[in-house]
Amino acid sequence: METASDAYRDGIHEAWQGELWGQAFFERLAAATDDADRRAKWLVLAELEEATGNRLAPLIADAEEPPAPDAYRPLESAVAAYGALPWHVAMERMMTILDPAIVRFQELLAQAPAEERDTVQILVDHEVALKRFAERELAGEADASLDPVRAVIERAR
Repeated sequence: METASDAYRDGIHEAWQGELWGQAFFERLAAATDDADRRAKWLVLAELEEATGNRLAPLIADAEEPPAPDAYRPLESAVAAYGALPWHVAMERMMTILDPAIVRFQELLAQAPAEERDTVQILVDHEVALKRFAERELAGEADASLDPVRAVIERAR
C-alpha cells in the first residue's frame, strides 16, 4: 500500500523528470526555429526548466542517473508538433497544459515537509511563471513576457 509520503516522493520524482524533459523540449524548439526572438524565448524557458530541475534534484531519494528525456515521453514528435503551431496557438496550448500541473504541484506543496517547502514553492511558481509568459505573449506584451520567468530563475538559483 502506497503511503502519502510515497505519493509525495513519487510526485517529486515525476516533477523532476518533467523538468528534464521540459528543458530538452524547449532547447529543441529553440534549435528548430528560424525566428531569433522566439529562439531566445525558448532558451529562457529551457533555462527555467533547468534551474527548477536543479533545485529538485537534491529531493530525489535515488542516486541513479536521470533517464534521457526521450526515455519517458516522446520528445521529438512533441517538438515537431508543437513547433509547427502558429505562435498564438502554441501560447494558448501552453496555458491549458499548465493548469493541471499547477494544481498537481500545489498539492505537492501542501504535502511537503517544512525543509522542502521553499523548493516545492519554486516548482509551483515556475509553472505559474510559464503561464504568465504565455498570457503576456497573447496580450501583446512580448517585451515583458519573460519577466516572471526570469524572476523564478533567479530565485531557483
